[in-house]
Amino acid sequence: MRVRELAHDDLRRLSKFMISAYYDYPLATWFEEEPTVQQIEEIFERKLHGMASRSLVDLVTEDNGIIAAECEIARADFDMGVVGILVERGYRGRNIGGELLVKAMEEAVKMGMTRFTAEVDEENADAMKFFSGLRFTPVGYRDIEHGGQVRRIAILQRGIS
Repeated sequence: MRVRELAHDDLRRLSKFMISAYYDYPLATWFEEEPTVQQIEEIFERKLHGMASRSLVDLVTEDNGIIAAECEIARADFDMGVVGILVERGYRGRNIGGELLVKAMEEAVKMGMTRFTAEVDEENADAMKFFSGLRFTPVGYRDIEHGGQVRRIAILQRGIS
């Protein structure tokens, strides 16, 4: 497996990955319904534009042509990065996500980001444990409506020491 930047030729693989993630845990993708090809293409173009303008880090872990994990850190203000990370179901529990997030944070620090925030469904115990293990701590909560249900979202943060 290798970690690399998201690339132009990843659109098809990223589409499969995002649709798979939606069916596995829809709230993690923030889509209300299965994402359309057009929505994924728009997201992909925003990612590439953000990378080019140095307001976004987007790394993937590739395993024999399969995107096993993706981690995005988008600049929210001068020194704060907002983390988004997805790990394909068959690759979870192997610390792939942790290694990928650490590498993404290293790249984000080079761009001037020193604080990171992530939002996690409080009921997603695996995600809460994952971020806690990487020294993210809860700083607040907010409620969102998703699929006709109100979900409590934990706002987690971590600084670079």
